[in-house]
Amino acid sequence: MKYVNFCFAAIVLFALMSSSVKSDRIAIGYFPGDELPNFSFSDSDGRNFDLRGYRGKKVVINFWAINDAQSRATNVQLHNFLVRNFPDVEMISICFDENEQVFERTVLLDQLGNHSQFCDVEGAQSEIFRNFRLYRGFRSFLLDENGAIMSINLTPERLKEIL
Repeated sequence: MKYVNFCFAAIVLFALMSSSVKSDRIAIGYFPGDELPNFSFSDSDGRNFDLRGYRGKKVVINFWAINDAQSRATNVQLHNFLVRNFPDVEMISICFDENEQVFERTVLLDQLGNHSQFCDVEGAQSEIFRNFRLYRGFRSFLLDENGAIMSINLTPERLKEIL
């Protein structure tokens, strides 16, 4: 009898738990096949960035921060891989760090081309940071010539497969 009561209680508990799960909620974010919305900003050096300027080219956009070791390592790996293997693919790297001098030193130390490296000095307060929900983790996107997302969270191996 104890066993039957326990099983009955477990079934009721599971039924209550499953009824509280919201399955009709639409996922938030950007996914392969979606068109990445345009965004633009100016860095502290006065360089302007506008995503529309890259239409007609395949583009890798990588978001990272100096204090996030994994995102920094990914930035270096993607940059070096594209320079060596796919120089026709544009790489846009956007760092979210409030200290421009630390950003500049990091770019030099990591031996990255300065032309594709941008720093949004508003850091986590940036509109781009909020719109892309980067507080959940940094991401990278591969865009086709029309601005549609081909792949997310890239690695050199994944790029090799796709390109």
